[in-house]
Amino acid sequence: MGRIEFDLDVLKPHQPDNFDLAKALEEIPGVKFVQIKVDEIDQKTTSVFITIKGTDELSLDTLKSALEDMNCALHSVDRVQIDKRT
Repeated sequence: MGRIEFDLDVLKPHQPDNFDLAKALEEIPGVKFVQIKVDEIDQKTTSVFITIKGTDELSLDTLKSALEDMNCALHSVDRVQIDKRT
């Protein structure tokens, strides 16, 4: 089984907070690690960088759908790393 990592640039409302967002992303099948770093905060939104690591069953479409369900917008995919070594 391989590993996959994504670095995502995301715009989110203040709610859900970063902890709740991380917990929701952690529940996605294949996700093994979630890190959220705040880039900028304004009156209504927060720009964050999200690093997600998981197994190769994880897909960008699944992550994007989960983010949209929480009223977050995926601005860009800044890095993708796939490691097929076992």
